[in-house]
Amino acid sequence: MLFKRAVLTIGIVVATGLPMAGTATAAPGPAAGRITATDYSFGLPAMVSLDPVSGNVTGTFAQNAQDGVFSPKRSAVAYIQRDDTCIPQTEGCTYARNLVVANADGSGQHMLVRGVQPETGEAPSVGHPDWSPDGKRIVYDSPHGLEWVNSDGTGHEVLANDGARGTFSPDGKSIAFVRDTQYETADGGYEYGSDVWVMNPSTRQMRQISTVRNVWGTAPDWSPDGRRIVYVTEYGLSIVDVATGAATELQSSWQTPLTSIQGPVFSPDGTRIVFEAMDTFDYVGRNYVIDADGKNLRVLRDQAVVPTGWLNK
Repeated sequence: MLFKRAVLTIGIVVATGLPMAGTATAAPGPAAGRITATDYSFGLPAMVSLDPVSGNVTGTFAQNAQDGVFSPKRSAVAYIQRDDTCIPQTEGCTYARNLVVANADGSGQHMLVRGVQPETGEAPSVGHPDWSPDGKRIVYDSPHGLEWVNSDGTGHEVLANDGARGTFSPDGKSIAFVRDTQYETADGGYEYGSDVWVMNPSTRQMRQISTVRNVWGTAPDWSPDGRRIVYVTEYGLSIVDVATGAATELQSSWQTPLTSIQGPVFSPDGTRIVFEAMDTFDYVGRNYVIDADGKNLRVLRDQAVVPTGWLNK
């Protein structure tokens, strides 16, 4: 696949003209719950929670845990865990990444999907899980494409062999994902580009949502009402109306140019979006919050983590 990977950079320098984390003025309305994220600060990743007003880390759910997400009832978490068993390569080792499920308190950890082994000739990893709203299935990336599995580990199926970064709609009837698509060029040739698509998992019918051909390899996120999808392109952050396809580039009003955006997620009330990005002024990774219309960009946290969800409690 041609999906681009944004680079996470950690630093402590503060951009000129933006408030420091912990001093930003919160948007009107009550503070909403907590943000789940992947923290890479200490080597192996950890699944953590953030206060959405101060940006402070308020808890750690699991160590050696990447892309962690809660089940709908908050009773379990699913995340990607690196297997420390060396898989010999021509030079050095590689390590499988497995899909793991555990109770919300970290107990009862068990492997749901084992990373693909090297004898298949494919990369030994899975990634980016997301729970269905009824808690019965988990969609995830694999070397085979976009797959899902029952939450008890049965029923593996490939949904799209050219898709990745799947996220369920709030009603569970659709999955948004990033897909490589072939386009015909003006000279009669062909080239590939990445866009956001939506799939009906019951019928497997797919519909293209974006047409920019440069969607970045980070998961899109649905607004709580299911009407909008936020996603990342090569040039910034965009939001699209699912019904009409009308798209808006959210970064047009930002005074601070940002790049390498990752992990945009809506707040539970749909009024705000949090994400990780690099400031092109000092090339430092931070977490930012904006209003859902793209206005009022502000720093949430100076040491960046990659958001995976925004819980209402």
